[in-house]
Amino acid sequence: MAEISFLRGEELKLKAKPHLLSFLHLYSIFGFLILWGIACFRILNVVISQDWLDNHTTTAELLTNIWPNAITLLGIICWSFGLLIFGFLCRYLYLETGGQSVFRFCIFVVILGILGLILFGKFFADDRADTFNFSKYFLPTLTILLGITGLFLVNYYRLSFTYFLTNIRIILQSDFFMSKDERQVRYNHIEDIKLSQSIFGRLFGFGTVIPLTGTGLGTGTDEAMLASGVGSGSDKMSLGFMGGLKKTSRTARHNPHDTLYGVSKPSHVRDIITENIQSDTGVEHLKRIEKLLDSDGNGVIDALENSK
Repeated sequence: MAEISFLRGEELKLKAKPHLLSFLHLYSIFGFLILWGIACFRILNVVISQDWLDNHTTTAELLTNIWPNAITLLGIICWSFGLLIFGFLCRYLYLETGGQSVFRFCIFVVILGILGLILFGKFFADDRADTFNFSKYFLPTLTILLGITGLFLVNYYRLSFTYFLTNIRIILQSDFFMSKDERQVRYNHIEDIKLSQSIFGRLFGFGTVIPLTGTGLGTGTDEAMLASGVGSGSDKMSLGFMGGLKKTSRTARHNPHDTLYGVSKPSHVRDIITENIQSDTGVEHLKRIEKLLDSDGNGVIDALENSK
């Protein structure tokens, strides 16, 4: 359970967690695995058969040259093709939110399935038909179980984030299995606030509030390469030179560790932060005035006494 230790005079203004639908892209990934496992069960048990392979001799010969058990290889190709295409699309569609990790996970699932079939064929199968019959149930079941496990892990990951807004600071906590992370930012360090809501988020009332600070909270780095070249040439010889300049810029990132990610009523959350920034700024000005009076007050009094 997420808890914080309050400072003297500190009051809790808001406690929030990411909205269920803010992690929909991750839920959909593992939901696809479940659907693909169900589809593969039908493909491997109905569509792919030895009769189909006998009617397509060219395909059978090609597969046999790769692996003697052609029908099992065909099932592996159909199953892995769907996973890899899906992972490849996620790599580019969810580039900022872990798309590359999804692609690697799909590759891991494919390797795990192939290794499982190889081990079964080597130690338990009597003939090639046994391996194919095993694959008809093993590959879909493996895919469905990984999908269900992934859904529970995503939900646990979502609930591991807790955000606290007090009258003094913002606290971003995450507690995922054995890993615990906490980040704090005081209101006088916030330079800007960005509110981001997708169309889906506006329909269901959630969004991401990004407090931007000078230390880089809520931002990431984008890099671009600017290239230039010069050259001279003749009919027989050419000479060229090319140089590059890397340009780095900071942009807001939707990272659950560094933002108030996918919180309900994001406008209300932003307003609380804005009010606390104004209050904190006023307190800081009063402290500066008080410090100036303390440091210069004696000098003013001495000057008045000397003028008498």
